[in-house]
Amino acid sequence: MTNGNLTLDELYAAANEMCRKHWGVDYTGTIRLTNAKWKVRDAAFVATVDSDRLREIRMSRVVNAKLTRDEVLANLLHELVHWRLCTLGLPFDDGSPEFVRECLRVGAPFSGTRKAQIAAKLYGGVAK
Repeated sequence: MTNGNLTLDELYAAANEMCRKHWGVDYTGTIRLTNAKWKVRDAAFVATVDSDRLREIRMSRVVNAKLTRDEVLANLLHELVHWRLCTLGLPFDDGSPEFVRECLRVGAPFSGTRKAQIAAKLYGGVAK
């Protein structure tokens, strides 16, 4: 049964709860729900590197509707790892050792991309 249709309020509440639990801070970015029909992505983190003007997690209502609540929350946690490392000025790419280590520490899933899977194996000793 799929019930991943979380509202924006539910996503923000979950983001704040996860951020407080893992990093002791509130989530200060934005979350945008789109109607995108992504086929190879579940969610995305978008940021401006030269300023803190944009720190946004994008999720698709269409994709979320096909997932369970737990899967949507796992995707959110993965994107929150990107956000947290970005706010600290650390490498936040799926292929960076810092990202892999933080995902392992907080229990966030890895992306299914080849790059992410290689990094997970190389830096964390795990593969999907």
